Parts: sequence; C-alpha cells; structure tokens
Amino acid sequence: MKKNISFQMLWLSQSLSNLGDSLYILSIVTVIYKITGSAFISGLFPLLRVIAQAISTILVPLVMDRMKLLHLIWISQVGQTLLFAVMALLDLDGHSTWLTMTLLFLVFWISVIHGCALPARNALTPRLVSADYLMKANSLLTTSDQFVLLVGWSLGGVLVYYLGTTSVMLITTGLMVLSTLCLLFVTDSSNEESLSTKNSGKWKQIIDGWQYIWKDLDLRIISFMELVSNFGGAIWTGSILLVFVKEALNKGEIWWGFINSGYFVGTILGGLIVWSLSRIIEERVKQSILWGCAILSAATFCFAINSNPWLALFLSFAMGLPNQLRSIAQRTFIQAQTREDMLPKVFAAVTTIMFVTFGFSVLIMGAIADFLGVRTVYMITALLFTLTTVLSLFIKTRRLNATKEEHVQSKIMTK
Repeated sequence: MKKNISFQMLWLSQSLSNLGDSLYILSIVTVIYKITGSAFISGLFPLLRVIAQAISTILVPLVMDRMKLLHLIWISQVGQTLLFAVMALLDLDGHSTWLTMTLLFLVFWISVIHGCALPARNALTPRLVSADYLMKANSLLTTSDQFVLLVGWSLGGVLVYYLGTTSVMLITTGLMVLSTLCLLFVTDSSNEESLSTKNSGKWKQIIDGWQYIWKDLDLRIISFMELVSNFGGAIWTGSILLVFVKEALNKGEIWWGFINSGYFVGTILGGLIVWSLSRIIEERVKQSILWGCAILSAATFCFAINSNPWLALFLSFAMGLPNQLRSIAQRTFIQAQTREDMLPKVFAAVTTIMFVTFGFSVLIMGAIADFLGVRTVYMITALLFTLTTVLSLFIKTRRLNATKEEHVQSKIMTK
C-alpha cells in the first residue's frame, strides 16, 4: 500500500475535504446563531444536513449506473468547492433573514452533493488496494476522518474567533480546491461494467442495492446492526452528552469538552491499533465485530450508571476503542461479502440507513432524556449494543457451521 499512489491521494483528498467540512460546519452554525439568536434555528442546520444526505444516498444509484465512481467523487468535490466559494463571497457578517435563508439553501445542496461521495469512496477503496491491505486501508481512512474532525472542531473555534467566518470560509474553499486537485492523481484500474442494465427502470436502479442486501442473510444482519448502532450513536451528540455531564456527573461545559475529546481520542487510538494489527484482525473479522460490540455494550452500561467524572472520562475513551474496531471490521466485511459491481449501491443503501437512523435517534433520544432522564438514554443504548453483540454472535456461529459443512462435503467428495 505504501507504493499505491492512487489510494494515498484519495486518502489525502478525503482528509482535506473533511477538514474543510468541519470548519464550514462550525462557521455556518456560528453565523446562523449570530443572526437569529435561536438555538432551535441553529439546530436546523445538522437536521437539514442529515435529510439532504439521506436523499442523496437514496438517489445516487441512478448516477452510479452512468458514470465511474472516481468521476462521481470528482464531480462531488468540484460542486462542493463552487458552493463553498459562493458562501465565502456572501456578507457573512450581515444580519438579514435573506442571508439565513440563502445559507440554509446552500447547506442543503452542499449536503446533497457531499452525500454522493461517501458510498462511492467506500466502494472505490477495494479497487485501489489489494485484498491483503483492505483492512489497513479502511482503518487509515476511518482514523483520519476522526482525527480531522477532532482537529477541525478544536481549531475551528479559534479561527472563527480571530479571523472571522468569511476568512474561515475562504480557508475551507482553499482546502476543497486542494482536495479536488489530489483526485487528479487517482487512477481506477477497474474496467468492469455494472451488471445492472442502464435501461432498467429508475425504481429498479434505486432498489438494486437494497435487494442485494435482502437476499444475503449476512449483509442483512450487518445492515440491521448498522441501523441499531447508529441509533445508539445519538449519545455522542453535543446536546445529550452535555445534559449527561450536567445532570449525571454534576459538571459543566469543561468536562463536556473533556469527555467528548476522550471519545475521539479513543476512536483514533482504536483505528491505529486496527491499522497495526490489520493482518490478524482481517483473518478474524467476525470475531472482531463480536468483541467490538460486546466491549462497547459493557462500557456503555458502565458509563450509564457511573457518577464519577474521571471514570466517565476513562469510559468515554474506552468506548471509542471498540467502536472503531467494530466499525472498521463491519465495513471490511461488507466489502469482502459484496460483488464488486454491486458494492457502490450496497454502500449507498447502508449509508442511507446510517443517516436516517441517526437523524431519528437524535429526536427520539432527546425526547427520552427529557421525559425519562438522560441515564435512561445511555441504558437503552447499552441494550442496543447488546443486541448487536447477539447478532454478531449469530453471524460468527452461522459461518462456523457453514465452514464445517463445506469441510464434510469435501471429505465425502474425496472419498
């Protein structure tokens, strides 16, 4: 993989793009809150992003049949860069309702375009690296995503304070330009055409990935596990975690930042561990998913019943490690389990599940926190991760039984 220039440039491109994206999010939330003074309207920003990205991933299979994945990613980057440039040219220090509506309109379309890139990137990765390095490549991409988010959120506030939102948007646009240029050095050597006919109905093209998942029991279970895991991901949204820190730990915003950062550090370290042990983990993908889910469930339960802030900080770090192991192992399993021509559409379906369930979970978990208490949210999440542990055990057991049957059949054939 060290000699794989195409993968390295894809990785660099996505890292620059994610850094720009984190700076842009912080800038726009700051601007909208400054204009409206409303936390509710500012909260529409992430909700609008999730809705737009979900729409994008539902409809992107229509495009995947008509262009190469690399071209799709390139167009996505160019489109986002142009819209970021338009944002940078606006008077972001203004206070008009027109500015708010314009920003939300641009946010929607940036999110639609951005939603196309994630499933395309995950489907392109196996084409750029050999099967032996797939786990290592996934861990590098995932760890970089988490590290860039940590840096972006930490650095973004400082930049907005000292330079202003317009300057930060110009920096974002520059990062996106560099990200787009990196893609010029990526070469997809795969010449396989999609087996799905381009003349088939649009509805058929949209549901191809969903049908493929439904026909494969392992993919069906993994997709359901993604749904359950992302539903539990609401515990790391800023609002719910802040309530937990204040009500369960009796601490303020400083500890909120500590615990949030502890989780990110855990995910980064988890990604590095997966990267360094990729050969071992790749040979035990199903076991890795099982142990990742089991440890995450136990750590979340301990976090839910704990009242000590220092222990909560350690547990937030401890939750990041298995969550990263589970996430990377599941992505690698999907890539290995799916036919290459169907992989983009399968990832589009899985990504849709991620966006939709996360969006609903923020609303539902927020309501549960208000009516039943914030500890209940974390207890429910621990139960959800326990469910994923049971499902991963089923996959492991089923695969083991299938291997034994194949071994018996081969012995019979030999005799």
